[in-house]
Amino acid sequence: MSDSDEIFLAVEGGIDVIAARVAGVLGVRGEGRLDEEEGDWRFVGQGRTVDAPYGLFIGPTIFPPEAGVLQAMDGYPVMVDVQLRTHKPLQAEEARLAFEAIAAAMPDVPALLLHNVEWLVAAYLPGRPTKYFEPRLTPDAEDVDVWGSWVTS
Repeated sequence: MSDSDEIFLAVEGGIDVIAARVAGVLGVRGEGRLDEEEGDWRFVGQGRTVDAPYGLFIGPTIFPPEAGVLQAMDGYPVMVDVQLRTHKPLQAEEARLAFEAIAAAMPDVPALLLHNVEWLVAAYLPGRPTKYFEPRLTPDAEDVDVWGSWVTS
């Protein structure tokens, strides 16, 4: 399985408006394009850790809340997927930098950073500093005592 790095945002509104806002924050190239089958907006960004482009996919989360199953990202309807396919070892760092840029430029928007949708890396809530978690913290109910006060519901 290929590594993935996602930023989840607790923001409401049209996905086209949200995508344009996030793309502007990250300074991506072009106006993006809507993939009607997947429902996400696709952009090309420029890496900060390496001179290479990365893919940025912004759309509704593909992990909606499930009845009776608690996950940290349940209250976050928008997902930003950062893909640095040519330099996979640097992808997590690129996603972290994108997460920090979004939190700084959109201080009213709660955000989460996950790796492989398996590990909760960081959380941001308005009015609080960003919280970086110890490695291998799951976004699942088993770890809610650790992340619960850092996540919006």
